[in-house]
Amino acid sequence: MRSFINITICFLLLTGCNKTKEIEEKKKVNTNPKISILGVFHFAGTSDFSSVEFESLESEKRQNEIKDVVEKLKEFRPTKIMLEFPSATSEYLDSLYTETLHGNRDLTINEIDQLGFRLAKELHHNRIYSIDYKLDLPFGELAEFAEKYDKGRYEKMISAIKAQDEKESKFLAENSILNYLIYRNSEEEDIRNKDQYINKTAKFVNDSNYIGAKFVSKWWERNIYMMTNIDRWITSNDRILVIVGAAHRAVLKDFYQDRTDIEYVEIRDYLKRKTIANNSQK
Repeated sequence: MRSFINITICFLLLTGCNKTKEIEEKKKVNTNPKISILGVFHFAGTSDFSSVEFESLESEKRQNEIKDVVEKLKEFRPTKIMLEFPSATSEYLDSLYTETLHGNRDLTINEIDQLGFRLAKELHHNRIYSIDYKLDLPFGELAEFAEKYDKGRYEKMISAIKAQDEKESKFLAENSILNYLIYRNSEEEDIRNKDQYINKTAKFVNDSNYIGAKFVSKWWERNIYMMTNIDRWITSNDRILVIVGAAHRAVLKDFYQDRTDIEYVEIRDYLKRKTIANNSQK
């Protein structure tokens, strides 16, 4: 009988120790900073080769849609908001946000103001963070190589890119900004974005010229620099929201999903949530 009691006590002590270890491990995991990445189109237009066409976002309808997106993003409860703006000139963006925060400046029509500044102000953040790193992609070299060695495939690729731009422009024209962002921040769109570089652009090479590989390497390199700029500002228990072009999101997302020191959180899940107001009506 005494042996049975001793075994039972040992079992309970061991179980208790294991549970304590589990709790401690969970605590360790929970202290890891969290990061979420929102991929967007450029609200004010862009000089990028690929771009979405859309009507002005100044209309009451589109402004209400932007406010709806901001409400969804607030549910993530970001402690820091990081934007696609050159880190080398971050003081300029800081000054613009400070003016906006104090009511001395109106929001302009770009995603930095409309989403980044608007969200940061509503959350009472005292600053924002610039994380971009400019690297020129060798578009000219790629086009010159393709014209000489692989014109047919290059023209086919360009036609496919333009067709995709038209598809996205049509989708945005027929849907809210929220629904468009839900679509653009999907796993399928992330894969399509990366496939354009790795499966298509990288193939423009021959025995003496690796311009396709150089082009793709430059794009990944730029995103690695952006990742390190993000990392500079992360501290324990942070909840980081990064707002960047959708093509950046696709690559940055992979970096953070594979990290052991940071927990990646999918922003699309927040975009798809019903708002608290809607829930309260049911």
